[in-house]
Amino acid sequence: MGMSEKGKDISVSLADFSLALARLQETETRYCVVGGLAVGQWAEILLPPSLRKEFPLPVRSKDIDLRAEKSDAMMFVRNLKDAGAKPGIVIKRIPKDGERSFPSIAVPLTLPATSSIGGDTPTTIEALSGLPLLDEPGPFGTILHHGTPLRYGDIYLLDPCSLLVCKLNALHTRPPGESENDKIHARILSFVIPRFISKALRRYKDGKDSYHPGKDASRLASFLRKDPWQGLIPEEERRRVLESVPPG
Repeated sequence: MGMSEKGKDISVSLADFSLALARLQETETRYCVVGGLAVGQWAEILLPPSLRKEFPLPVRSKDIDLRAEKSDAMMFVRNLKDAGAKPGIVIKRIPKDGERSFPSIAVPLTLPATSSIGGDTPTTIEALSGLPLLDEPGPFGTILHHGTPLRYGDIYLLDPCSLLVCKLNALHTRPPGESENDKIHARILSFVIPRFISKALRRYKDGKDSYHPGKDASRLASFLRKDPWQGLIPEEERRRVLESVPPG
């Protein structure tokens, strides 16, 4: 969590980007929110009241992570700029290992003061063309995306099963001491995913939604049943998720 020199919280929540994200509907921009802010939104939707006091909600972060190509991410930047944000120079990142990670960009910017933010706030848009462990390289430089962007209101979130796959990757690759937030996010998801699967299955069976969670849940379960991924979260969390995965 970012802190100013005076010790004030300078982190952001998803609410600080909601209007700019909603405007992406107008241009049919392809993206989905990933990372901690996506986890936090699923928590707001699905965590039962008895568990909310256990976690710091809303989830806040120093940046917002998107799965999006550069052109789509820049549309988001333009929307924020129209609302008074001041973007900096785009930073391009080319991975050394194209089999495990993907090209991305980072756009530093300063958000104007809002009711959620006490003053001008520096943050960063991290736009990843693909997500390690979840996505994979395709033919002719393409990227095969897995997981499902799901619309909640006017914002697209990556499904919570796929978010936990991403958190497993973070827990496996980040140095000790740099993954505490990932552990918290994984625990949140272990409570969210059973409720998400149950609700999604019910809506599918009732004909209210065409989305079936089976593919995303089965992909997650395949990681949680093999090394090294099965030992990256506490056994109670792993068991809670696996017991919720529909058969087949």
